[in-house]
Amino acid sequence: MARVAATAAVLAWANAHPTLTGPGNPLDQGAFRDQIRSPSRGAYLVLARIDGADALVAEAPIDEARVAGLVFAATDEAAETAAVAYANALSALTGTPTPMGDATCLVVDAITGPQFLDDGAGARGELYAYQVDATFFFA
Repeated sequence: MARVAATAAVLAWANAHPTLTGPGNPLDQGAFRDQIRSPSRGAYLVLARIDGADALVAEAPIDEARVAGLVFAATDEAAETAAVAYANALSALTGTPTPMGDATCLVVDAITGPQFLDDGAGARGELYAYQVDATFFFA
């Protein structure tokens, strides 16, 4: 079974989502692979694939990818609001195949969070962070 570049796929989906990223939306700074320099406003999402497996489906090969999402912002309210918006957007992916970059997401499951990370902020100076993890099933 060929693996999907899950981080790239979810990044493409998040950055193209009309009510999630961009000016005026909860993740107004967008989604990235690495932390960006601390924004003076708004929030941003950092994504990474943290686990994966072959899903046991007879009809077609499926890549099961666990993706961690960390939302950073200068205020607790901005970070929490953005993390909740990301979790809610993931919850809407309930079985209708959704294009994500070069892949197709069949469903998202096992969403955990938002969970406040009390680590004194990110390496670039953000004061607040929340984590939202989810399992994506890609065809």
